[in-house]
Amino acid sequence: MTEIVNTSPLASHTDQSSVVDTRPVMIDVDHVSMVFNMASEQLNSLKEYAVAFAKRELMFKEFRAIDDVSFTVRKGDVFGILGTNGSGKSTMLKIIAGVLEPSSGSCHVNGNIAPLIELGAGFDFELTARENIYLNGALLGYSRKFINQHFDEIVEFAEIEKFLDMPMKNYSSGMVARIAFAIATVIVPDVLIVDEVLSVGDFMFQQKCEQRIMSLIKEHDVTVLIVSHNNDQIERLCNKAIWIEKGHARMMGSASEVCDAYRALGGHIGSAESEAIVYDTLVSPVPVDDQIATTIAGDDRYGTAVKLSALCERPSSDAVVLSVAELPSICFSAAALAAAYDAPLLLIKPDHIPDSTMQELQRLKPSTIIVAGVASEREQGVLAELQQHFNDAHLQFAQATEPQTAALDIYRSAEPQQWGDCAIVSWDGCFGDQMSLLPYSTLKKAPYFYIDENDQIDNETWGVLTSGHFSSVLFLGSDRTFPDEMLTRLHNSGVIGTRICEDNASLANKRINADYIIPTLQQQGKNVRSLIVSSTWQPFNSFNIGGYAIENDAAMLLVDSTNLDSMAFAIQYLKELNGDINRLVFVGDDNQFNRIDKRLLIKAVQQAK
Repeated sequence: MTEIVNTSPLASHTDQSSVVDTRPVMIDVDHVSMVFNMASEQLNSLKEYAVAFAKRELMFKEFRAIDDVSFTVRKGDVFGILGTNGSGKSTMLKIIAGVLEPSSGSCHVNGNIAPLIELGAGFDFELTARENIYLNGALLGYSRKFINQHFDEIVEFAEIEKFLDMPMKNYSSGMVARIAFAIATVIVPDVLIVDEVLSVGDFMFQQKCEQRIMSLIKEHDVTVLIVSHNNDQIERLCNKAIWIEKGHARMMGSASEVCDAYRALGGHIGSAESEAIVYDTLVSPVPVDDQIATTIAGDDRYGTAVKLSALCERPSSDAVVLSVAELPSICFSAAALAAAYDAPLLLIKPDHIPDSTMQELQRLKPSTIIVAGVASEREQGVLAELQQHFNDAHLQFAQATEPQTAALDIYRSAEPQQWGDCAIVSWDGCFGDQMSLLPYSTLKKAPYFYIDENDQIDNETWGVLTSGHFSSVLFLGSDRTFPDEMLTRLHNSGVIGTRICEDNASLANKRINADYIIPTLQQQGKNVRSLIVSSTWQPFNSFNIGGYAIENDAAMLLVDSTNLDSMAFAIQYLKELNGDINRLVFVGDDNQFNRIDKRLLIKAVQQAK
């Protein structure tokens, strides 16, 4: 998808109409632009440069790093600057520090500055740390007498007592940051400028730096300007912030407001229309009812599968299906097998069983264990662990690791009567549509089959599909992959074939819910009241979601939280359901859906009521 980055300003919703701030202005950035000239062609020597200059063929392409940005920082502010890589944050700090002169506009700073802009600037890495403390201090305008007076304080804060006489070329970047921060903050500056320094070094030293900054603020009313990719850090330390995107000021206001907008929109692709839907939902006054949302997440994909297993007790089942998590298509087939056995699906690694999976196996004490996706040459590690802990269990292995062959092996691991009368045929990589179908395929006990690398259904698979056991087959793909001739041939065998193909995973998700999951539940006298929210391109947490969905009368909602079009579609879809949904279940940790993602979808549910 073509990247679409919006740079238009976003309105701040902080009410400042009655607030009059009389504190002195420490930094005044007034319509600042910074333009760099980039050579439009590569010149490899001074001679080539001189010839091009003489012929007036020396061409430059203008790069506008900062474009008409204005803001003010008052005394005592802790002001954060947010933005994706290459958005002009560090360029802005260099202009404020006086390192760069703006191409247009003006920047005025009142008072002395202690800049921490580039780690290593002002250090000679061939010299020792002791020598560099004096060198860097001199560059910052400190006298040798001043450094002598504060030398022990600098060394103690930087925690480098044992390494003072070691050349700095042997120091880690974190140790260099310690020294630079200690020197810059040994005095009480009027303005402290920090560029990503707080993200370097160990956790304890980061806390120490934050405490030093808070001390400068609270005890000395120092003004601090911080650039960081850590939104939580900006929100925690700053009272105000500005978001700069590709050189343009997108938003300025309270740090919490700007950080929330940046979490929801910053670095995301998508249309301006979708961004408007997401932003309007974010700032809408609808109160957020956190009781609507539940999160199911383990420490990793294996732990998440265990949690889902524990939430779906199956007292009649004495079997467990294990599948290699790194093979998604095989995991979908294994999930179907688990449905056929009414058994849980747990995830393993190719050569061993993770601790969380092993603990769940020991809790379940299965008499039958079916393993899918473990290649024969790596079987011994998994087999040895299972024999050690479950010597009395019956072990079955479906060893194929190629989706088409593995699907057939997995299908034959159950008796024909254990399967339902519907089958699903897909292609390796069609994760979104397969996730959407999981509640339906689990309920129908429908096996998954796959086309080969040439987009063909092999004779063996075709024989299974037309064996008379199945009355219908769902094909996940277009008419190019599954042409009309194939459906006609299937129909002539007495089997109804239906294609499911939409322009994107969100549209397919909506169609599957409307045409298959909701009607199937309604036939049982049930209504969909819950949606299980899963990441469109991260199926690893959702392979065994089918059983949980059935027990909770739930359908799937697939969302790519990094894509504004996907998020906007989900918001609109929730509203279209007219308040029927009263619960959202998020599967996966904060890397899948952060608190802002969850807040957006919760608001959409509440707006629909």
